Amino acid sequence: MVLIKIESLSQKELEHIALQEGVQNVSSLSRDELIETLKDIYEDEREDFYEGGEDNIQRRFVTWLTDYRGDGSEVTSLPGVEELPELYPETSIHVLSKSATWLFCYWSIAPLDAERLSQELGSYDVLLHVTVSEDGQEVDSYDISVGENDYQWNINVSSTRGTAKVDLVVENAEGRREVLALSESVQLVSCYWLEHADQIRSDADLLEREFSLLTNREGTVLPCETVEAIVRRIEQEETV
Repeated sequence: MVLIKIESLSQKELEHIALQEGVQNVSSLSRDELIETLKDIYEDEREDFYEGGEDNIQRRFVTWLTDYRGDGSEVTSLPGVEELPELYPETSIHVLSKSATWLFCYWSIAPLDAERLSQELGSYDVLLHVTVSEDGQEVDSYDISVGENDYQWNINVSSTRGTAKVDLVVENAEGRREVLALSESVQLVSCYWLEHADQIRSDADLLEREFSLLTNREGTVLPCETVEAIVRRIEQEETV
């Protein structure tokens, strides 16, 4: 849970909480008066829930704000708060670049599309079709099979140049495919040291400085595919 300070709340939010706590004539109270009134209420109730000082008063307040009386039924009546739908009406897919070798992908299939696909295709597999391009030319593409109930995936990419996009695809037993949604293309993250492994190979101080945060106390490099790729590149440089 995100800790929200009482002082960060708006006048309307403070009035809303004060009404829930039974404070009278809230519209006549200033913002400072509302804050002090609510702090007093939670100070009085603190011993029933928490032990501690000001920070725990704040936490008590946040508990009441974000989960009022335990079921959250009043939260959506706060100014600017809306209840999110369980399902979204549009089928879509989105891709984010995480690192030089990983993308993060998330998607949703709208209920109407899922119903239509069941009628037209029967059973089907959900696929993520990954396309990597450089200078406008496709250099790699492949499918990743995901579960019907999956909605997010980490995707490994071998290239650190160009762009990548992911199509949300379904395919039935007869091989009939349908593209449901297209992601925007994302720029792949270039790893500087993969392209300049010779600098690390010839400078021990540079190696220690750049990768010290990726090692444990014994000096062993923590599992990281990008670092392993850099090590392989260094080894290749040494054999040349």
